[in-house]
Amino acid sequence: MRMLPCNPVLKQHKMNTVVLLVAVVAMWIAVIAGTYQRIFKMPQWFEDPPASFERIRRQSKGAKLFWMPLSLVFIISLLISLILNWQYAIARNYITASLACFGLTGALSGLYFVKEVLAFSKMPVNAPKTPELLNRTRTWLRWTTVRDLLQLLAAIFVTLAYTNL
Repeated sequence: MRMLPCNPVLKQHKMNTVVLLVAVVAMWIAVIAGTYQRIFKMPQWFEDPPASFERIRRQSKGAKLFWMPLSLVFIISLLISLILNWQYAIARNYITASLACFGLTGALSGLYFVKEVLAFSKMPVNAPKTPELLNRTRTWLRWTTVRDLLQLLAAIFVTLAYTNL
């Protein structure tokens, strides 16, 4: 059986697309999970604060075990894709746009969501339901919508990068 020589350009192009496909799949999983969480879980978290914050406490460990690895897979695969696809201007621009959108979601999470989820989860169940607390929960939901839209844009941009290779 005769083996054909391996074409290094073809091999690199395959790696470009495989690594970028990993980023595409990871980002769409994040979009679907985030949308599900926003529509079905978060309304339960805030239906009767602070008593309903117990749901945040129960879900926080599992959420961390899901979101942290998924985010790392996306970031690592996207950065590797950026390097491997640097010579393809259209893909590079879309990858960069996806990275920027995802970076904004990370900044939003780090500056706002982590602080608030920790505060909500530490709040005593019998704490008073003040107007300020209700305003904080509405603010959370508004910013979650912004974060979800940024994730959607990141998913669209990384998909466009993949389809333009």
